[in-house]
Amino acid sequence: MIKLVYLLLYTIYPPRSVIDMSVDTMARLFELKNIAGVKDATSDLNRVDQQLKKMGSEFIQLSGEDGTALEFNTRGGVGCISVTANIAAKLCSEFQKYSLVKNNIDSMSKAKEINEKLMPLHKALFIESSPSPVKYAASLLNLSSEEVRLPLVKVTEKTKKEIQKALKFADLL
Repeated sequence: MIKLVYLLLYTIYPPRSVIDMSVDTMARLFELKNIAGVKDATSDLNRVDQQLKKMGSEFIQLSGEDGTALEFNTRGGVGCISVTANIAAKLCSEFQKYSLVKNNIDSMSKAKEINEKLMPLHKALFIESSPSPVKYAASLLNLSSEEVRLPLVKVTEKTKKEIQKALKFADLL
């Protein structure tokens, strides 16, 4: 029995990866039967519109940037591959649930409320190279140690304070 494996493309902000995967390239790849969609971490919200127009709603669009996930979903995205969810799983899950309900003012209001609560955490988790800030936040919540392997290093005291402040703002500490 042959099993079809579905793949997600991954496009990330060009300064991190040096090159960009264009929407046209994604469209060509989507012609292959096992390409299901994309994790888009470019922060370019216009790409959501372009990808939807070029590939249609069958092309799964997942945000790879927590801070832009609300607008990403509003424009046609269907979720997020989240960093923050490692620390605030329940809040991120609720956020996604509410942000994906279309044409409902109450759901959108709740999504915006949760998004505002999480925004400082989204930012704090990227002050320094990932995953060090996430590991530190997880250690504060007794989810893991803050230890990282070289060449990564633990976060600075200044970043620790920002992470603690963001966790408190999100009512996680």
